[in-house]
Amino acid sequence: MTRLSRSTFAVADVRTRGRSFDRLSLFTMLWAGQGLIQLLTYEYFPHDALFGLLLVATLATIVLPHRTPALATMLVLNLAYSWAHLPYQVNHHLLEDCINLILLGALAIAWLRRRRGRADIRSAAYEAFAGPARGALVVVYVWSGIAKANTDFFDPMVGCAATLLGTALHAEQSSAVVAGLATPAAAAALVTEIGLGLLLAFRRTRFLAIPTGLLFHLSLAMVPIAAIQAFSYIAIAMYVLFLSPEVATAAGDLIGSSLRRLRHHLVATVASGAAAVGLLVVAVTLASRAVGSDDAFTYARVGLWFLGLVVLVVVYFRSMLVVVRREGPRAIAVSDPLFTGSRVLWVVTLLVLVNGSLPYLGFKTQTSFTMFSNLWTEDGRTNHWFISPTLQIGDYQGDLVEIIETDDPELAEVAAVGHSLTRFEFERALSATEDVSVVCRCYGQIRRIEKVDGEFTGYEPRFSYTPFLGRVMSFRTVPDGKVACTQ
Repeated sequence: MTRLSRSTFAVADVRTRGRSFDRLSLFTMLWAGQGLIQLLTYEYFPHDALFGLLLVATLATIVLPHRTPALATMLVLNLAYSWAHLPYQVNHHLLEDCINLILLGALAIAWLRRRRGRADIRSAAYEAFAGPARGALVVVYVWSGIAKANTDFFDPMVGCAATLLGTALHAEQSSAVVAGLATPAAAAALVTEIGLGLLLAFRRTRFLAIPTGLLFHLSLAMVPIAAIQAFSYIAIAMYVLFLSPEVATAAGDLIGSSLRRLRHHLVATVASGAAAVGLLVVAVTLASRAVGSDDAFTYARVGLWFLGLVVLVVVYFRSMLVVVRREGPRAIAVSDPLFTGSRVLWVVTLLVLVNGSLPYLGFKTQTSFTMFSNLWTEDGRTNHWFISPTLQIGDYQGDLVEIIETDDPELAEVAAVGHSLTRFEFERALSATEDVSVVCRCYGQIRRIEKVDGEFTGYEPRFSYTPFLGRVMSFRTVPDGKVACTQ
C-alpha cells in the first residue's frame, strides 16, 4: 500500500461530523449500542434512579457518538451503577466494566495531554485505549477456553456444551443427537476460544481471527440465552478495535450513509418501525396466550437481539470485502502490535489477567471468566485436566458449609437443592441479617448458630468475610456430585 493511499485513509479516519466516523466514534456507537442491549436484557438489574440516568446517557451516546462529554458521562454512570450493585454481576459485565475503566482513563490521559497542547483529545484517547482493550479481550478468550478443559464440560449428561446445544436445537440433553454432537461441540468451543485469543494477539494472524470470531459469536447467539447473546454483543463491538483503519473507515462510511438515508426518510422510517413493533407485540401476545406462558416474550427479545447481531456482522463483512478486493485479506486487520497504548491503562488489563487466575489460586469462583465451563475448584479438589488444586494459596474455597436446618429463606433454598456453601458466602449470609438460626455441618463439626438482634449466641465469629471483600469476591454454591451447567 502506498504512502499516498495511507494518508488518504488517515484523512478519512478523522472525518467526524455528518460525513463519517473517526475510530473512537465508531467504537463509541457500537459500545453504547451493546450497553443498551445489556440494560434491556437483564430483568434483575435494579431499575433505580441510577439505572434511569444510565439509560438516558447510553441513548444520548448512541445518538451523539462524536461527543466526548456524552461518552464520558455514560462511562462514569456505568461504572457507578456496577459498583453500587457489586458483587452481583455476570462475567461479561465485569469485562464491560474493565473496558469502560480503560476508556475513561484514556479520555483523562488525552484531556491532560490536550491541556499541554500535545494532542487532539479523541485521537489521543483512542491511541491510549485501543491496545489495553484489545489485550483484555485476548485474556478473556484464553481464560474462558482454559476453564473448559475439564471432565464435566465434556460430559454429555451435564456439560455446558451439551446443555447449550440442546437449548439451541430445542432437544433434550439426553437425546441421541445431542449426545452424539456434545463432545465435538465441547472440543470446538475450547479450541476456538483459546485459538481466537492467540490469533488476535499476533499481527500476522489477526486477519484469520476476525471473520472466525464474528461467525463464532453469531453461531453462539443462536442459543436463546440472554447472557450468551449479551457477551456476543460485547465481543463483536470490540472487534472494531482489531480492524485496520481502511476497514474501519469503510464501516463508518457504510453506517453513516445508512443513517443519512434513514434521516432523509425519517417519517417513513418511524412509521415502519412503529408498525413492525406493533405487529410484533400483537403476535407475541397472541402466542403467549396460546401457550399460556410469557416465554414467547423472551424468545421474541432473543430473536430481535439475534437479528441485531446479524446486521452488525453483515456490516463487518461488507466493509472487509471492500478492502480485501483492493488490498488482500491481510489488510483487514490492524497492524499495531498488541502491547501499544498507555502503560498505565495496561494495569487494568493485568487485573483482567489476574482475575481469571483467581479460582485456581483459591479465591473467588464467580465472575472469573469461567463462563459456561462446568469448572469446579472447591474443597481442595478440581475437575480441571491440568491445573492442580495444590496451586491454591487462598483459603476461601475450603471448609464447605452444609446447611441442615435454618429459618433463613436464602440458606434454606441452598439446602433444598442439596448444595453447600463456601465459608465466605455462609458468613456473608450471617452478616446480612440481624436475626437468624441455622444448624450446619461447618467449622469441623455440626453446630447450631443463633443470631438475635445482631448478637451471636454460642458462637464466636471469626469471619473471613468482610464488606470490602464481599464487594470484589463471590462464590457459587457447590453441588454434591457433578457440576451442572451454570454461567
